[in-house]
Amino acid sequence: MTSLTVQPSGKTYDVAPGTSLLQALLAAGEPIISKCGGGARCESCHVSVTAGRKSLSKIQAAENAKLDAMVGVSSSSRLACQALLGDEAVTVQLI
Repeated sequence: MTSLTVQPSGKTYDVAPGTSLLQALLAAGEPIISKCGGGARCESCHVSVTAGRKSLSKIQAAENAKLDAMVGVSSSSRLACQALLGDEAVTVQLI
């Protein structure tokens, strides 16, 4: 298991590696929206990864294209539906 800390709630959850951030956040009851059901077709699950970014899966073409078209993204931006958790702890800020 790896730990996922969510801001602004400050809660930490144990999550199995390979789980998407979106699945983990929804299972934990955190307030995140996914209008497209996890297909990288919307931007509603945009999060900022404040710690542990290297533990997440690499950004693939579909996510990269969506992030490039969005306003307000930074180097810490990810779509929660596309980012898979690795073995190290991760902290995300819900946007």
